[in-house]
Amino acid sequence: MEKSTEKHIPKIVLGCYPTPLQELENASRYLGAGRKLYIKRDDLIGIGFGGNKVRKMEYLLAQAREEGCDCIVTGGGSRSNQPLAAAACAAKAGLQAHIVYTKDQDTVSRKLGRLLGAAEHVADGSDKPNLMRDIRKTAAELKRQGRSPYIIPPGAASPLAALGYADMVEELAAQAKSMGITLDHIICYGATGNTYAGIVLGTKRYCPGTKATAVAIGRRFSHPDTLCRQARAAAKLRGWDADLSEEDFHIHFSCGKGASYPTEGGREAMQAMASSEGIFLDPYFTGKAFRGLQELNRTGTFAKGETIVFIHTGGLAVLLNSL
Repeated sequence: MEKSTEKHIPKIVLGCYPTPLQELENASRYLGAGRKLYIKRDDLIGIGFGGNKVRKMEYLLAQAREEGCDCIVTGGGSRSNQPLAAAACAAKAGLQAHIVYTKDQDTVSRKLGRLLGAAEHVADGSDKPNLMRDIRKTAAELKRQGRSPYIIPPGAASPLAALGYADMVEELAAQAKSMGITLDHIICYGATGNTYAGIVLGTKRYCPGTKATAVAIGRRFSHPDTLCRQARAAAKLRGWDADLSEEDFHIHFSCGKGASYPTEGGREAMQAMASSEGIFLDPYFTGKAFRGLQELNRTGTFAKGETIVFIHTGGLAVLLNSL
């Protein structure tokens, strides 16, 4: 990818960077064959409970301020990390957060959102809730009140947001170089696929010899063609030449019944990480993703002596909600 046409995109720095890159010596021994496992600690990003949404919010909230917005409207279910991350980032950026929740449940995430000053809205309680519809309805009501809302879709999924994880790979590549590490494989969780699209874009630009795989935590996941289009759209925003193809996208399913259901394997992976490294994962996202990494290791995806990086995308609030 050429850098000559690179465009400036407004961004607010909200997190503390670089986030740590740690070797997991005990977990590495379980992989065997001289493989080394590292973890990129985006759960320690320094605002709220951290996680992958913070890097996305840096671009989205910058755009909101550029457009003269005075608040954001977003939403999520009881297992979503995004509403809390959005509320924390909006507070730091000087924007009020309006959060649409799918259920009228007093979860830990909602209680923490109140501490952050977020306004709560409950979505339509119909048998087929449409969260995006309710987010738009809330934004329309705010406009009638004279406010200027900026809508962030569930999952904060957009080409602009994906740039946050292209940035993460640039940061990761610099850390690896300073530590003398060759990055062979990056593993992340996959829900909407937006974080993964940004990671693949970043690997093509900053460490083209690295393979990136998403562990899908739900039965439905974006097709490689859809992910490729999203990554190309993100590259176009920055003016990059994106020599991406569907072959750059690798998906492994480790989801059980689906995104809303923990799996026995995921809980075992959580236990393995906590008991060997003292690091907490969650049962819906990172636990399943780490289980997927273990499965990939058993099926021969990683060669002897390779270095694998697991992206810790947060999830502490979801873990607390599930206890």
